[in-house]
Amino acid sequence: MKFSVMKYKYVSLISSLLLLGFTLFYTYQVHGGFHKGIDFAGGVKLEILASDKISLEKLRGFLAEHNMAAVVFASEREGQKTLKLELSGPVEVTLSREAEKQKELLEKAGYAPNAVDYLHMLLVQKLAGGQKQDVQFIHADRVGPTIGRYLTQAAIKVLAVALLLITIYVAFRFKLNFAIGALIASIHDLLLTLGFVGFLQIPLSIPVIAALLTILGYSINDTIVIYDRIRENLHGQEELGIDKVVDKSIYQSLSRTINTSATTILAILPVYLIGGEGLKELALVLIIGIIVGTYSSNFVAAPVVVIWENLLRRKAT
Repeated sequence: MKFSVMKYKYVSLISSLLLLGFTLFYTYQVHGGFHKGIDFAGGVKLEILASDKISLEKLRGFLAEHNMAAVVFASEREGQKTLKLELSGPVEVTLSREAEKQKELLEKAGYAPNAVDYLHMLLVQKLAGGQKQDVQFIHADRVGPTIGRYLTQAAIKVLAVALLLITIYVAFRFKLNFAIGALIASIHDLLLTLGFVGFLQIPLSIPVIAALLTILGYSINDTIVIYDRIRENLHGQEELGIDKVVDKSIYQSLSRTINTSATTILAILPVYLIGGEGLKELALVLIIGIIVGTYSSNFVAAPVVVIWENLLRRKAT
């Protein structure tokens, strides 16, 4: 006997709310909020030429030894191997204070009393044995709080516009109750994915926002496939009732949904397993979002359509 999704529609909706509440509660109570990357919190981006003395492992070990929270990953520039380093705002502040304390020493050694030069001096002393030429900073860029606030506002606007356009499109193609279901499912995907981002303390960054937009597009595509099936099955089968029609539609599109989700995740999995630091986080957010989006298309968007339709019919009688 087939499992009836609509029989447990309220259970699925309440379960989603409870899971969302738990992830957000854990994020703020245990971690004190989201882990903002330097795109949003400010900080310093550095690119260092890799060498025997300045390798990925040695640099990570140095940062861990000095309690400097940072994202470090290998890259390449013009055929040369480089190391990209992202220091958060609080770490930059700490380094700036230490640089001010060591001002005379820094100036005597030919450095300026700032966070970047102080870090440069530490690397020369600790990893390069005092050989300044062995530590080459190729590029340094600071992201201030003002830019962080601007990017935060821009990210919110982009996500809001995407949700609005999705709602208008579904309302135009289907009916209002379908559009409401798609909107609630999209907001569900966005918030629950963000909840897991906070739960796992994945740094919020521009690539993560790009991943969220990708997830919205992926989720609405899956939702529309189910909506199309529901619309087709409603013609001439109204006597079955909306609950049974939606259940039938979900089962008819289930194999397609599973195959699409599985193949997409399999394509992203290698990026997560062997990708660099930034790519790994992006891939993890995409995997979480695809799972959440697949669930919401069947257990959030479809139930909302049924609940709305049942309410309209009760008012009509």
